[in-house]
Amino acid sequence: MIFKKYLSEKDNANHELRFMRWLVVWMGAIVLVQILVTARLIGSEKTVLVPPEIKRSFWVSGNAVSKEYLEEMAYWYAGLALNITPIASEYQNNLFLTHAVPSEYGRLQAEMGARAEFLKKNNTATLFSVRNVTTDERNQRVALSGSLYTYVGDKKGGERSATYMVGFKYLNGRLYVSDFRETSDQAPFGSNQENKP
Repeated sequence: MIFKKYLSEKDNANHELRFMRWLVVWMGAIVLVQILVTARLIGSEKTVLVPPEIKRSFWVSGNAVSKEYLEEMAYWYAGLALNITPIASEYQNNLFLTHAVPSEYGRLQAEMGARAEFLKKNNTATLFSVRNVTTDERNQRVALSGSLYTYVGDKKGGERSATYMVGFKYLNGRLYVSDFRETSDQAPFGSNQENKP
C-alpha cells in the first residue's frame, strides 16, 4: 500500500512538473509576442495637426465644432487655395484635397486643377487678404470677404473685392472641406442662403 501511494505521489509530481514546464513555455511565448508588438509600436504614435497658428481657443464635440474652429480652418484653407503661385499650386492643391470630404473630392479636385492650370498657363499668382469673416455655425460654413490681388509675372495685374465660402462636414471626429467657391458680399453663402445640410 505504501508502494502504491509512493507511485501515485511520484506520478502526481511528474504531472505537476510537466504542467509547470508547459505553463512556463506558454508564458514565455506570450512575453515574446508582447515584446514584438511593443517594439513594432515604438515610434508609431499619431500627432494631430491643426493650422500653424491658433489665435483663439475652440472646442469640438461629438457632432459639432465651435465657430472659432470653423473660422481658423476656413482661413487656413482659403490661404491654401488663394495665396498661390504656379510653382506651389500642385503641392497646395494636394494638401487642400487631403482634407476634402470623400463625396466631394472629385469636384473639388477638378476645380482646383483648373485653377492651377490657369495659373501655370498665364504665369499668374494670387494673394487673398481677408478683411471680414462671416460664420454660419449651424450649417458649418464660413464666408471670407477681402481683396484678391493678381500678379502676372512680377507685375501687379489687378485687385478686386472678393468673397469666398468654405463649407465643412464634421465626420468621425474630423473636419472635412465640402465646398469652396466664390460668392458675393450680398450673398456670402451663395445664392441659396437657406439652410443647406
